[in-house]
Amino acid sequence: MLYPKTELCDGLSFRTCRVFIILLTQCLTVCVAEQSELICSHQPIVALAGDDIILPCYLDPPISASSETVVWTRPGLDPKYIHVHQDGRLMHRIQNPSYFLRTRLFVDELQNGNVSMKIFRVKISDAGKYFCFLEPMLKKVSIQLTVGVVSTPIIEVVSNNSRRVVLQCESKGWYPEPEVVWLDGEGNLLSAGPTETVRGPDDLYTVSSRVTVEKRHSNNFTCRVQQKDINQTRETHIYVPDDLFTVQSSPDWIQIIIIILCVCINVQHIIITLVISIMSRTLAVEDSTNTHPFIFGTKGKPKVQKHNVNVNAAQLQPLVEGNQQQEDQREQLDRVQRLQTEETSGAGNNTEDERQKRFENTERCSVQRHQRKCSSSDGELGGRREEEWRKSL
Repeated sequence: MLYPKTELCDGLSFRTCRVFIILLTQCLTVCVAEQSELICSHQPIVALAGDDIILPCYLDPPISASSETVVWTRPGLDPKYIHVHQDGRLMHRIQNPSYFLRTRLFVDELQNGNVSMKIFRVKISDAGKYFCFLEPMLKKVSIQLTVGVVSTPIIEVVSNNSRRVVLQCESKGWYPEPEVVWLDGEGNLLSAGPTETVRGPDDLYTVSSRVTVEKRHSNNFTCRVQQKDINQTRETHIYVPDDLFTVQSSPDWIQIIIIILCVCINVQHIIITLVISIMSRTLAVEDSTNTHPFIFGTKGKPKVQKHNVNVNAAQLQPLVEGNQQQEDQREQLDRVQRLQTEETSGAGNNTEDERQKRFENTERCSVQRHQRKCSSSDGELGGRREEEWRKSL
């Protein structure tokens, strides 16, 4: 053991020889380190929220990194330091608070060149690119972490009619955004409607999809929700019994027909009620009009209400004659009173000729008024009035 050293240190003091050996060792270490490469996984590391994961990184060929300063960082954070191992311990002072007590290195494996970092209870916010850096060796490499969230879908029967069944699949709490597909019992894709996607305040996605299926040999159907970035798939199976595919539209149509009939009956009842009400009001108006045939206007002149009533001439004649007789009697009384008044006021000064002229004038006026009122029966009625008037005198 000492011969090589003695030969190397020939002619040098012990202290000088020791320093020479140390420098030679460091030189050999640096040469070996230059030949070693820092290697991390080229494939993204996929983890689900809440899992513990390892970001693998090592030196190849392996050399000891126990005396090295190992630094893990993530750009975009402040501070950016995720884990700093120096002088055999973790530097908590410069570590990002969101990773406090959530990271560690495999200290016992550092001498073998293993500088991998473990993260406990990963979160969605932990997803991103990480860098591992060995300061003395000036080596730096990156690795990608992808964090996802998955949930199991739920299938329910929405409706069934005309030998078809509508199924709905819903899955809450996915990250990143997934896709939904439907499969039959033989694994064939089914044509479904568009997938509805909703992103919640927690950045998690809720997806739902509907499909209309017909009776198959097995009646088995599958809803599959998958996310390719995290390589995660969740699916749920459902068996649809044969009785759900029976024609169940008849009871529905019966209910619809009953409802339509009820509506028609109600409408008919309302129409009949309205017609009866209108007819009752019309009859009431006609009765009131018959009771009060004359309606006075603004100037006091009577207005005769016209009625569409068909009356025979034979029935109308007695009424006309009765009214005419009453009117004739009133006129005769008026003429007698006027004559008496004139005779009294004249005090015997009037002669028989004057009285005869007044009588003729009065008779002429009476005849003219009578002709205007009763043109249809002026001959017969006029003669009767004149005869009655002469008798009265």
